[in-house]
Amino acid sequence: MEAALQDREHDGYNRPMQVKRAPKVYPVIVVGSGASGGMAAWNLTRQGVNVLMLDAGTKFDRSKFWTHVRPWEARERRAHGEQPPQFFLDTKEQPYLTPENRPFELIRVWGHGGKTNVWGRVSLRYSDLDFKGPTADGWEIPWPIEYKDVAPYYDKVEQLIGVCGGDDDSDALPGSKVLMPPPGLRCGERLLKKAFESRDIPIVHGRRANRTLPLNGYPACHYCGNCGSGCDTGSFFCSADHLLPAALKTGKLEIRSNAVVGRILVDENGLARGVQYFDRATGKEQTALAKVVVMGASAVDTTRILLNSKSDKHPNGIGNGSDVIGRYLCEQLRVHVAGFLPQLYGNELQNDLGIGGEHIYMPRFTHRRENLGFLRGFQMQFWNSGCLPGNLPRIGNELEGFGADFKKDVKRKYPAWVELHPFGETLPYAHNRITVDDSKPDRYGLPMLSIDYQIGDNERKMADYIFDVLEDVGKAAGIEWVHFKRGELDNNGSAIHEHGCCRMGADPKRSALNKWNQMHEVKNVFVVDGSAFTSASEKNPTLTILSLSMRATDYLGDEIKKGNL
Repeated sequence: MEAALQDREHDGYNRPMQVKRAPKVYPVIVVGSGASGGMAAWNLTRQGVNVLMLDAGTKFDRSKFWTHVRPWEARERRAHGEQPPQFFLDTKEQPYLTPENRPFELIRVWGHGGKTNVWGRVSLRYSDLDFKGPTADGWEIPWPIEYKDVAPYYDKVEQLIGVCGGDDDSDALPGSKVLMPPPGLRCGERLLKKAFESRDIPIVHGRRANRTLPLNGYPACHYCGNCGSGCDTGSFFCSADHLLPAALKTGKLEIRSNAVVGRILVDENGLARGVQYFDRATGKEQTALAKVVVMGASAVDTTRILLNSKSDKHPNGIGNGSDVIGRYLCEQLRVHVAGFLPQLYGNELQNDLGIGGEHIYMPRFTHRRENLGFLRGFQMQFWNSGCLPGNLPRIGNELEGFGADFKKDVKRKYPAWVELHPFGETLPYAHNRITVDDSKPDRYGLPMLSIDYQIGDNERKMADYIFDVLEDVGKAAGIEWVHFKRGELDNNGSAIHEHGCCRMGADPKRSALNKWNQMHEVKNVFVVDGSAFTSASEKNPTLTILSLSMRATDYLGDEIKKGNL
């Protein structure tokens, strides 16, 4: 007996038992923390679902924003080696490819809150002109949803994030009963409104996610006008301020920062089982496992990740048996013109700072006119109008002169400066696409992102009409144009409104997602950012991204509770 026991000791039976723990499997992984990912995490955690969020950056410190640093102070700070927060991803860190002579201006923010740290805040409801537009004009597939499906979520999101605006309601821009009061119009905006309306073109109060009343412990916007530098008082919506903290308080959210997701991993059945990601600082490869993966990394990066998620079950990228993912990239065409309103020459200087951007908005109107020769339509915005400090160098550069007389001329014309910025919808084209290049790896060894995008004849015809409208309204307003170059369009990508590439639709052969933002082919993958859009619209998309993300994760939460996922 003793000999047997000794043998057991020598065989290791009496050594402490080592239990190898199985890797943790999260109910849901959310990739990205901006409008779509932040909303997904907020909505799932409040339903009791545990979420792991992977974000490619870290949290920006609001106390270090240069929101209230004036231009002359900024010069001094820079002279002493200081820099404002670097929100935008450097293309040296994450380069991307474009064909020769077809550049695309891709703007990315890797950090908690993503682009909502510095976004334009324009918050517009899509209408059935958008959702049913493809059905009406026959271009590409229709959305699998309509306005009535999203309207309750618009109500919820507007109240949650705090959107200000007027009481207007139209077929192009549905109204809302839950908006905060809008700011008053500037002098130049009133004159522009009168000119547009004289041409039977409506002008309404702008709608922006600037809180004109206190909300959830954050103060109202104090009209400093420098929203583009980030808001150090948290008075406009940012996912990092207004969604993630609430989700963290539930105890159901874990955030891993500097986690650059490379691929979605799949099991033997082709379902998602987690993600591969890399530490942004060290490059170390890691894995996180989950029962469901929700993609909210923005349209371009989500598409890159999906296309790189190749396997035996998904040789063309996960969920891409239809070859739709990567195709139908939509942005928006933009035009910029500027000039003076002579009626305001010599006016007393006003404090026109207000909320960052214009206080008026021109909704789409082209559907009410016949025989225009193009499909869809455009909107117009009017930022940088009036007595704004940033306009002084613009005006000074356009005027001739020297000394005291020159200064008097700048001061006289300062209140009269106006800018007009149309945004036109671009149609979805299969050849406008995102791909990944296996022959050119990025710093993590992943195939590099490539963007091939160009506008078509429809957009060029629309642009011609846009310039016709600008000329006509300019005549009605008496604008003395300073910058007006017919046919000049902004760079492709400059609107920072990427859509499509993983579109929703009823037909699995022509779309990647169903009406709940769920993959047709991989039921435990959801895509909730702008890549899910079937078409682009002329409108700023963020309010609709937030609303569809909330809607999708309501459905996902119910499916989890039912045991279906």
